[in-house]
Amino acid sequence: MVGWAEFIAYAGLRSATGRLAFRDRLGEIRYAVSSHLVDVPVRAGLYFEHMTATPLPPRPSGVALWRSRLARPKWRMWFVYFPLCFVSSVLAISTWDVRKHGQAMPTASDLAMGVWLIGILAAVSLNWRRRFPLQIALATAVVPFVVPLDPVPALIAFGSLLVRRVDRVSVALGALVTASTFVSTWRDSRGTSSASSFWQMFRSGEIGSVHDPLSLPAVIVLTILLVAMTVGVAMLLRYRDRFAKAQIVVEKQQAQVDHLSDEVSRQADRERIAQEVHDALGHRLSLLSLHAGALEVTAGENQKVAESAALVRANAQQSMADLRSLLAMLRQPDSPDVAAAVPTLRDVPALIDETVATGVNLVSTAQLEGIGRLDETTSRSAFRITQELLTNARRHAPGIGVRVLVRAAPESGVEIEVANHLPVEAALEFRPGSGLDGIRHRVLTLGGDFRCFVDDRRVFRVAARLPWVWAAEIGSTWTPGEGEPR
Repeated sequence: MVGWAEFIAYAGLRSATGRLAFRDRLGEIRYAVSSHLVDVPVRAGLYFEHMTATPLPPRPSGVALWRSRLARPKWRMWFVYFPLCFVSSVLAISTWDVRKHGQAMPTASDLAMGVWLIGILAAVSLNWRRRFPLQIALATAVVPFVVPLDPVPALIAFGSLLVRRVDRVSVALGALVTASTFVSTWRDSRGTSSASSFWQMFRSGEIGSVHDPLSLPAVIVLTILLVAMTVGVAMLLRYRDRFAKAQIVVEKQQAQVDHLSDEVSRQADRERIAQEVHDALGHRLSLLSLHAGALEVTAGENQKVAESAALVRANAQQSMADLRSLLAMLRQPDSPDVAAAVPTLRDVPALIDETVATGVNLVSTAQLEGIGRLDETTSRSAFRITQELLTNARRHAPGIGVRVLVRAAPESGVEIEVANHLPVEAALEFRPGSGLDGIRHRVLTLGGDFRCFVDDRRVFRVAARLPWVWAAEIGSTWTPGEGEPR
């Protein structure tokens, strides 16, 4: 047996690999046996959903780890670009110092240190190349014209600009970077040894050997190669990013297509169900209305039978209208026209009148304040709850008086109470049927409270309260102390 401490620790360690859902749904329906109320849990559960023991994916290491890190701009800046610019600045300053003063200089001159600091500033400025690509590229391209530094920062900034934009401005800036690269390469190529020229390091010969300066065609070729490599890498990154964005768009469109396909499938199912319900119930309700009309005509002087037949016919016609409204909602649940046809709290007085017309001894109180500003979902649910409770009272306690209270106000929410005496033969103990379970589920879904019980005077009472939700702020529930939303 695993203890609770080990169990909780295990759940915490595995929460990153699967969805560990604790749900505690406890709905209470109070039953009364004699004069004592007993709380009976209808549904209580503490369970796991979609729990998986799939191990965590292995963390990248070695080359894969560095590749994942260098994919981030900050890491690439400080671990690739900055060291590269730092080394290139040191080489450019050292070779320039040798060309200017000769190899007899034991330490770098003050002027060389100042130029080196400018190179460091140019390297650090690359950190803002993504925010100000044009400005950084322009500034770094001008530096080799002013001081004896190489074009590495300018090439990096120009490549970053090409990844983001290719237009006339970038072409003009490319010409400036090309000229800057040529000037820097030509200046370095005037050295005759590996100590005074970076490019002389790649020529064969002993260390310290003297060579002729590079020719103009060689400098032009080196310039073209450097700029072409920069443009090639930038274009590769540009089209890679565009391909990744295109893949994201394709995935989103595919998700939309899948959603629409599912919606079409659900719509087809709704159409099929609506057609079946219409064919089955519509036919029977039409026959009921027809025969009730015939009975009303043939009743003759029997006024009571005629009134009953007229009532049956009117209710059959109203049932047909309700059926058409429900089928329209089933077919088009999001249509505003369909939503407007569904009864709300505004129709509670008409519902009470219809119930009284059926012969039920009903005492009603309806206090409806500000229901025009109440969310339609809450208003429709309140009407259906009232309708179902009155139907239950007629079905289970025929001929017995019913007391109904419907009160709606922003300060207290929507309160619905129905009470009726139990029939003499009815037992005190009862089990809720599908009607009460459906009401309870509807109320709890909307964040309300629901109770049903039998008191010590054998009165069956049902009480439901729904929180007030403003129509202008769907999804935000009113709480005491809050005013009307602005």
